[in-house]
Amino acid sequence: MLNKNLLLAGLAALAGATAVYAQSAVAGPTYRFETNLGNIDVVLMPSVAPNTVANFLSYVNSGAYTNAIIDRSVPGFVEQGGDYTDPGALPLLTASPAAITQNAAINNEFNLNPCSTSSTGCNVQGTIAMALSDTSSGTVNINSATSVWFFNLVNNVSQLDSQMFTVFGQTNAAGITVLNKIQNLAVTDYSSLVSAWANFPFTNLPTTGASGNFVLVNSIIPLPVLTPAGFVSAASYAATSTNGVSPGEILAIFGTQMGPANPVSSTITNGALPTSVAGTTVTFDSKPAPIFFTYANQVNVVVPYSIAGLPTVDITVTYNGTASNAEVFQVKPANPAIFTLNALGTGDAVIERYPGYASDVISASNPAKAGDVLILYGEGYGAPTSGTSLPDGQIVSTTVPVVADTPAVLLIDGNPVPTQYFGGAPGLVNGVLQVNFTVPTLAPGSHQIQLQLGSPARTSPTGVTLATK
Repeated sequence: MLNKNLLLAGLAALAGATAVYAQSAVAGPTYRFETNLGNIDVVLMPSVAPNTVANFLSYVNSGAYTNAIIDRSVPGFVEQGGDYTDPGALPLLTASPAAITQNAAINNEFNLNPCSTSSTGCNVQGTIAMALSDTSSGTVNINSATSVWFFNLVNNVSQLDSQMFTVFGQTNAAGITVLNKIQNLAVTDYSSLVSAWANFPFTNLPTTGASGNFVLVNSIIPLPVLTPAGFVSAASYAATSTNGVSPGEILAIFGTQMGPANPVSSTITNGALPTSVAGTTVTFDSKPAPIFFTYANQVNVVVPYSIAGLPTVDITVTYNGTASNAEVFQVKPANPAIFTLNALGTGDAVIERYPGYASDVISASNPAKAGDVLILYGEGYGAPTSGTSLPDGQIVSTTVPVVADTPAVLLIDGNPVPTQYFGGAPGLVNGVLQVNFTVPTLAPGSHQIQLQLGSPARTSPTGVTLATK
């Protein structure tokens, strides 16, 4: 019944099209420094220092920082790494440190830095900046940053801002706790104690454990990051931070590092959407959700029906084994929404004439008339009746979900319109709503169309229209 052209165009949000969205709701990308004393999560600042961030990530992505040594610790000042690695992660006195191969130095970005991390300066406690080398005259060469970075253990604004050390990220309280653990370790001048290390500037080398081992950054990995504002209805783009989430609702989740760099659409397998695509999984109270598509900044999923009746639900995205922070939302019986032709929740609704042909998509250029039998597509109708429930993500076939959160009403210009069918959409994924209705007598033009479910009523957002002639 559903024409496939309509599925690809009108339901583009499900098929993998990325939506226009205020990415300012999501902070910069977060990378985790996995050390042998704990994790240090750093939010990078590409809007503050784009070339510095790109330089840092070029070393991260090449694996240059694997088993990087924290080779300089000055309590009350900085901790530094990115100079050397311990290739075998061996005990201290049997190790053979290796210098990290350095790329060409980058131009300093401090003059472009708005110091968004603090109103008092850039090099404040918990920030990370690129190290610089001295010139032959003893002054700082501001354009000498390569692979070496350092964390500010305290507020070093007065000393380092004037020398234009470019800050490109900041850690949180938990990261500062790990930095303080390193700061409290014994520091030794190993360049004079170990003859094989005479050429290494290990004059302030922190060591850990009874045998004295390196403090290592075992790896630096991208961390998926979510924010409450990054959860919206895939049909209306209404924020779940205010509306909550409902069982079977189709969500677009925005964040960073949630999937591969390029969008990957799922493939129906055994009659259902998969719950893992290209390394991405999304869980609702540990229950995996069916995924429509994934990429770094957006994942579209169907909310598991198992959340029905819960007061709240925890949502987490995991990519390549690394879990994001969890966001918590209220659970609502339903969050009705109508898909639109622009896939952004506004303008002409996704509606076709029955039985549906490529030329029968209703729009301003192809309006409906009184007496036409139309099929509208939406989502967010909540849990079906117990006798018509289906597994999460299954394609609807012989068993058709029946809306449980009644009354289920179609409104045109605020007035109820009789419907011939109001339930799961045959041939589509469990969670997509189909409403069949006959167009009443209406004036030519654009008319507001909405869905209303339950008591107290939950109504789909305004701004969605039906064109008539």
